Order: sequence, then structure tokens, then C-alpha cells
Amino acid sequence: MRGSPVPEQRGPKAVDGGNALYHYLQKSLQEEDVWLFQMLVAKLIVGLGIWFPPSAYAVLPVALPHVVRDPKCRGKEGLRDEWSSPDALGYVRDDNSLVKGLVKSFPVRSVRFSEYDKRKVGKGFVSAHAWRNTVGGGSAARLAATNSFWPNLVWLPSNVAKLTDREGSFAQTFVQAIAAKVYRGVELHERLKPFAEESWGFLPDVPEFPQQGIPEVGDLNFFEVPSEFFARRLKAIRTAAEGLRCVEEGRPIDGKVLHTRYTLGLPKVDPTAAKKLRRHLTEYSEAVELAIHDRG
Repeated sequence: MRGSPVPEQRGPKAVDGGNALYHYLQKSLQEEDVWLFQMLVAKLIVGLGIWFPPSAYAVLPVALPHVVRDPKCRGKEGLRDEWSSPDALGYVRDDNSLVKGLVKSFPVRSVRFSEYDKRKVGKGFVSAHAWRNTVGGGSAARLAATNSFWPNLVWLPSNVAKLTDREGSFAQTFVQAIAAKVYRGVELHERLKPFAEESWGFLPDVPEFPQQGIPEVGDLNFFEVPSEFFARRLKAIRTAAEGLRCVEEGRPIDGKVLHTRYTLGLPKVDPTAAKKLRRHLTEYSEAVELAIHDRG
């Protein structure tokens, strides 16, 4: 007679070293010494976070006004890959690739960390959203006005970025407080102000944070943005607007509009929706052009 089957012996579960720092900070240090946790996290965010320069924000507050994040567009779970295709309103569907690619060629200017200075970001960085949710409770990444709104973006090493994903956490609040200090008082061209204010209006107010705890702007790391970047972004916005105009007017689309999938999907967009987005992009591009001209 055979005995009962012997249970399979399993070894200890493996630890992922790539996530060890995050788990130690979040699950151990925060419980052991919350003040040390907050000081260390603040130090990491200030020392390792990389921001878009406020002078460049003044010219282009929203980098991709025609793009929204859609995690389902990449064909996961057996779905077809539809990255860069238009949604029902005419926006480009992105999985955050377009946002991450915005700064990949820019050198970093860092006055305190030589490992960053004059280098560009490589693997292991995340384009983190300072605000995950809008005032109405929706996803800030799925709204074009906040998805690529520069105050809502900071590049962080992945272990540090994960700390900002926890809603209402110290790390998230601290990043929001820095963003407000860096960008809220920047003077914008009169034609650009309504667009920036619209974006700010979707973002919840920053919880009370001691001003003495927020770093000086000069102590932060910033990307160095070449002047031709604005011309490329302006061209892309206008290209999208012209494609939408074809849909709006019922004309065939001549040539490629941004991406192959976007071009092929545009005729399926409702003309009324295409008109609304086209007007918004046209007005925004005109305002950006004026800001570029005034900047000299």
C-alpha cells in the first residue's frame, strides 16, 4: 500500500534586489522611525529627482496636449497592440512611452551630484506623476491637460518613484510641494496662462507643508533643454491639428499624421470631437509660438 504523497519541498522565496530599497523604506524604516524615514525620503527626492526647468515651462507648459495615457493600448492580456491609435476624442493613446521619451536626450544640470551632471537619464528611471488623481477623482495621466503638464512630472530612480505612488503619502505630498514652489509663480505669456491655469485647476491643492522643509529651487536637478525642442513639439502639435481638421471637414488624410496607427484611425473619430480638439491644439500652438517669439 502506498503512503500519502510527500508534499513538495519549496525553498525560501527570492528577494528582488531591485525593489529592496523601496520595501525597506516603506515597510520597515517608516514604522521604526517615521522622522528618519521622512528626512531620508526628502533627501532622496531632492538629490535624485530631475525636473523640467521653469524657464522652459514658461514656453511650453503642456508638452503633449494631444496625448493621453491608456494602459490598455499596448495589447496586454491578449488584446491587440493599439499604441498611438486615436481614442474616441482624437487623442493619441500612449502607455507613457511618449512622455518618457521627451527628455531622453537631454543632459542634466546638477550642482550637488556629479554622477548626474552633464549626463542623460538611462535605465532605471521613471517619469513619475506628482499628482496621480485629479480634483474629480479621475486619473491625472488619462487627462491630456495634466498627463504631460510639466509641474506634474519628475524623473526619479524607480525605487524612489514607487514611494510617490502611494496616495497621500509623505513622498507624494513632498513632490507636490516642490512642484508648486518651482512652477506656480512662473510668469507666462498672456495667451498661455489659460492653458496652464486649466491644468492647475485639475490638480488638488497641495496639503499643508512646512515652507522651511521645501528645498530651494537652485538645489534641484534640472534637464537642459535645447531651443530646437520647442520647434519639434510645436510641429507635432500642429501636425495633429491638421490631421484632425481633415476629419472635421470630411477630407481624406494626405500623408502620415504623427504615427501610422493614428493616421489609420483618424477617419473613425467623430467630426465634432475632431473639431473640438483641433481648435484647442491650434489655440495652444499659437500661444506657444508667441511665447517662443517673446523669449527670443
